[in-house]
Amino acid sequence: MGYKKLSKEQELQLVEEYKQGTSVIELMNKYGYKTKKSITDKVKKYYPENYEEIIKEAQNSRRGYVYSLEKLTSPFDAYFVGLLLTDGYVLSDRDGLGLDMTDEDVISFVAKTIGTDYKSYNDGIHKTRYRVLITIPGISKQVERFGIVPNKSIILPTPKLLDEEKQFLPYIIRGIIDGDGCVSKTSYGGAQFYICTMSKDFAMWITEVLKNNFFMDDIAIRMSESGLYRIETANQYNILKLIAIVYNRPFGMNRKYNYLRKTFRDYNSDALLDKDDGIVQTTTI
Repeated sequence: MGYKKLSKEQELQLVEEYKQGTSVIELMNKYGYKTKKSITDKVKKYYPENYEEIIKEAQNSRRGYVYSLEKLTSPFDAYFVGLLLTDGYVLSDRDGLGLDMTDEDVISFVAKTIGTDYKSYNDGIHKTRYRVLITIPGISKQVERFGIVPNKSIILPTPKLLDEEKQFLPYIIRGIIDGDGCVSKTSYGGAQFYICTMSKDFAMWITEVLKNNFFMDDIAIRMSESGLYRIETANQYNILKLIAIVYNRPFGMNRKYNYLRKTFRDYNSDALLDKDDGIVQTTTI
């Protein structure tokens, strides 16, 4: 008992509705099936050769968006990876990624760019948090080479980038700073920034990128008794490079973008920052 016998015409109708994006739960209720496999088995029965392609297209249709991190092809991809390296995680119950932050502008920006929605939650004690989930088959595997794996905090390795992806390093670093970094004012009024991580390998990689790719000097790495690594600098030449290379235009988290530029401009009265296009013009510091 429990097996629903359908006519060929009914089965073909079920398959067509599935292909058009009707939810599996709705089809189960409509045609009297108790498992999702009963539905997908009908698809396989009539389309054995391109079954997987149809399943994937139907899932994308029901999801309402398509997104891939198989290769970084834009500043957004890189920024999202930077955020995932810090405040992101791999879902444990399905193939997908999650990003959880207190900054709604970042979560809203990510959700809107990808084409999905996000949710907020509050336990009544802490600040409201915002969460976006990206549930796409295969995406968990795609991000493994960047170091985005389960329980990554301490074991976070050096991200593996393709040569053509290295052009997006500024936005990976921007995502990392927006996630686990801080932009603040020093005791003497200048701007500074730092990034925190529990992984020594990741801390060393960030330092190498800042020095070798962004040409920064005077980068310090400090480790707390709890094992937290902190990469930091208050060198104003480094801040100028950070603005010119990494925070060159509004993108994602505007709070740090605005604060960094204002603090630097207020302290370095002889540096002129064009507010419109992000071009940095300077005489001496």
